[in-house]
Amino acid sequence: MKLTLELDGALLEKRQAEWAQHLAHPAENPLSTRASFAGGEVLLENALCVYSQDSRFSDGLPFSGFIVTRRPCETVFDLTPEELVATHALLGEVRAHLDSTVQPDGYTVGWNVFPAGGAHIPHVHLHVIPRWKTDAAAGVGLRWFLRQVADALHIRPALPADLPAIHDLILQTGLSDERAKITATLEGCSYWVAVQQGQTVGCIGLEHGEGASLLRSASVAPTWQGQGIGARLAETALSAARGRGERAVYLFSSHAGAYWQRRGFVQVPVTELSAALPGTPQVRSGECRGWIHSETAWKLDLSG
Repeated sequence: MKLTLELDGALLEKRQAEWAQHLAHPAENPLSTRASFAGGEVLLENALCVYSQDSRFSDGLPFSGFIVTRRPCETVFDLTPEELVATHALLGEVRAHLDSTVQPDGYTVGWNVFPAGGAHIPHVHLHVIPRWKTDAAAGVGLRWFLRQVADALHIRPALPADLPAIHDLILQTGLSDERAKITATLEGCSYWVAVQQGQTVGCIGLEHGEGASLLRSASVAPTWQGQGIGARLAETALSAARGRGERAVYLFSSHAGAYWQRRGFVQVPVTELSAALPGTPQVRSGECRGWIHSETAWKLDLSG
């Protein structure tokens, strides 16, 4: 069985929105009180927490459930020592119950903390998921899954902390011969980085003007070229430009014109580019250093 999972960043936004909604309306938090476990069954409990197999949160995992504190409490880090002891004690009872009723061959047990960690309800709950040897996912643990995601190519918006890696890529690919000359910045610009196996292997940027953007710094580390990373970065940037309602995207390229022509760009006078995007970092650099007059300009019309 081959599993393919596409993560486009929308999941985190959804988790954050759900988390914020529950914080704003605590009375509607489905885990805040036992009374809200409608449609679920509280199977075990003690003075400080309960165990429920609530069908609303099983997500298709048979006999999965969770231990939740009676006291409203956001994360495991906020539990009192007494609640930790009570949770551990109830976990032992839960295992004994599942061992005697459904006889699993293993378990996955854990907490998700904050939206980036996978949580969407701000009330601490310990997941208890029974596992069987006959499952399609038998042998797959949480760390295995996270490593598969980490090994896959991931394109995300760049952060200030990514700028040194972006500058490194620009130097590696020969787009600049001196770090001090690099004008890549996040001020008035958008950048994306491609990350694979924990490494920043590619980048691309858009410098924004009035109704147009300048595509720049399209770079893929030499050892990662030829795998379609550049094409995915380009499409990410162009999709963002379309989403901004840009009428056109321009770029400079003296050596990769054929590549950009295949993506719909046409050659235009450099003066058109500089007039459309005055004051952008790369145009300013080209005019100050004099290289802009020897460059080749390209344009992708987005107005149609």
